[in-house]
Amino acid sequence: MAEATSGVRGTLGSLLAESAKTWAEQPALSLYSNEPWSWTYAELWSASRRAAAFLRASGVAKGDRVLLWGDNRPEWVAAFFGTLLLGAIAVPIDAQSTEDFLALIQDATQPRYMFIGAEQKQRLEENHPPFLLFEELITRLETLEPLAEADALAGVEPDDIAELVFTSGTTGSPKGVILTHRNILANVKMATSHFRVTPKHRVLAILPLSHMFEQIADLFVPLSAGATVVYLSSLRPDVIFAAMAHYRITNMGCVPRVLELFADGIKREARRQNRLTQLERAHSLACRLPISWRRLLFKKIHQRMGGCFEYFVVGGARLDVQLGRWWEGLGVKVVQGYGMTEAAPVVAAGTLKERDHSSVGRPLPGVEVKIAEDDEIWVRGENVTPGYWQNPEATNDAFTDGWYKTRDLGYFDSKGRLHIRGRKDNMFVLGNGMNVYPEDIEQVLSQDSRLTDAVVLGLSSGDDVEVHGVLLTTEPEAAADIVRTANGQLAPHQRIQRYTVWPEETFPVTPTMKPKRAEITARVLELRSGSE
Repeated sequence: MAEATSGVRGTLGSLLAESAKTWAEQPALSLYSNEPWSWTYAELWSASRRAAAFLRASGVAKGDRVLLWGDNRPEWVAAFFGTLLLGAIAVPIDAQSTEDFLALIQDATQPRYMFIGAEQKQRLEENHPPFLLFEELITRLETLEPLAEADALAGVEPDDIAELVFTSGTTGSPKGVILTHRNILANVKMATSHFRVTPKHRVLAILPLSHMFEQIADLFVPLSAGATVVYLSSLRPDVIFAAMAHYRITNMGCVPRVLELFADGIKREARRQNRLTQLERAHSLACRLPISWRRLLFKKIHQRMGGCFEYFVVGGARLDVQLGRWWEGLGVKVVQGYGMTEAAPVVAAGTLKERDHSSVGRPLPGVEVKIAEDDEIWVRGENVTPGYWQNPEATNDAFTDGWYKTRDLGYFDSKGRLHIRGRKDNMFVLGNGMNVYPEDIEQVLSQDSRLTDAVVLGLSSGDDVEVHGVLLTTEPEAAADIVRTANGQLAPHQRIQRYTVWPEETFPVTPTMKPKRAEITARVLELRSGSE
């Protein structure tokens, strides 16, 4: 893979150009739908240059902002690369974002043009720039001559801004993370040293392309190695498994919640066939066998996943150790990583040979990581953002002596592996001065099969702070016992003092499935005031 990226001349456009020369007829992007279709690398390169020609004809020039608001599909990628080939700045927005959030981003970036999905168009109101639907892009591009290759690679420098990635908050002013071509390509190079990707790999891409984890794990790294990336017309479980079988998927990036959902589906099917006990016994045996034997033992499960699936790359939230081990027991490797948008985004990761699920692995080569006096993780490297879009105050607050302050708390073990304690903003201090890390308590709660999910909050209680559990469960009558069981495994200062059974089927979550703690806290306080 190092050979594939060695010719890259410092921009994302040149990455695609080099890959198109090396793997011209290899499938690059596919869309699994009622009528599946694919673009080869040569076709993707042509479509991207046509998108650049379309944008130029629409008045877009170097430095202009172009919004991308829609679901994952090959046309999204062509529009993205077309933007970058002009030296314009891509502004990806999560497909589930509201019109209000779009308005905030428009005010902040003053875009010249935007690409949107048909579903997003239904939410579109007035006061927006000219736009084209992704679904109409191919037809429009067929009428255009592609931008000449020399023009497509000229005039864009490594330190030019490639994209602005905005925080997904729905209130206040979201911060736009500036990422240059150099930042992103540095992270691509770093990540390739940890993950063995080749033209034989077929990657399933289910996380939003508006997020950097998805872009690195399931787009730029695969494209730099000649792999095939597969998008879906629907994220229904039956469609996901059908696509895995159709393309014989080898790997995918995801958040831990996806692993939970897949595991629940496998167990549910086993229970339906009265084979859950058999599955559990086989799994207990498999954990003592070589991984190739495990794949044979669970051959039917692997066949449902396409028969070629090798590994998950997991990020975006803490991975439950037992969940990682469960998948390893089936013969599927789970590699955990850690990062943030400001680092483009990967900071540390395990490898396919070293998969310690209690840690997030070692820092990638070229990334410096240090632990500050208060245990905050600080990061420095060529992949780290130069700052926030038109927000010097936020930029100054985020950096000290060139180090980006992540707001995450962590430590290194004796083998140099990084461990994450939780978010600095989530930690709370009890009246006796003890620090409480909610994520530690949530990990213990997650071991209880009666729970779907749990969030731990620090709520004011007189002159002190109480440890409050919010339980998502289909067995509310078991809530007291769930808390009692967890408290038996926790230190005195961690023990849950009061709890709330969440009244809805799911927690409000971010696009990467992290619970929205502020919204959960507000609802718990509302429920509490209503019961008093």
